[in-house]
Amino acid sequence: MSWMQRIVEVTGARPEPRDIDWTSVEAELGTTLPTDYRELCSLLGGGYYSGFLRLVRPLGDAATDSLLSSWRWHQARPEYAGLYAPYDLYGGPGRPGLLCWGDDQTEGEYYWLANAETDPAAWPVVARKDGVEPWHRYDRSLSEFIYHMLTNRDFKPFTVAATTARPFLLPEGVQITTVEEWNAWANRTDRDPKP
Repeated sequence: MSWMQRIVEVTGARPEPRDIDWTSVEAELGTTLPTDYRELCSLLGGGYYSGFLRLVRPLGDAATDSLLSSWRWHQARPEYAGLYAPYDLYGGPGRPGLLCWGDDQTEGEYYWLANAETDPAAWPVVARKDGVEPWHRYDRSLSEFIYHMLTNRDFKPFTVAATTARPFLLPEGVQITTVEEWNAWANRTDRDPKP
């Protein structure tokens, strides 16, 4: 079973295929994106895993709304590159570096160490809890990282396994505004993807 399939199983999410123009996204970036990211976005869309980790969509409007718009924003503002030391930001072919695929509710940042000249399946995950914390590198795929974050209480400092009775995917556009709504999502023990 693939890591993506494990995420679907553990969250109870129901895949609903989405039409995403991967060709234009990857042409602008100058690289193919990892297959598991493409599958998660195409089958599950964006949203918040366990109400915490946001997988950014490939396309969007605002500067932090999508992978591509975030990448464009950083390309236009090289003065911020020092915030990511010791890493560089991905700049296209011949310029390997960090490429953002997610963020979280507490300012956590999640990237690939992307390199257009290598197989995207081999790109490591590089993450930190916030902008002043140290970086952590994981030589594993995005989907394996997400799965461990959701299910492994020892996956520190990124685990959210103890925060819910069962991992879930809060779909894009759904907001939790009350304690009762949080409890309905976080404390369910059934297999229904929605409370």
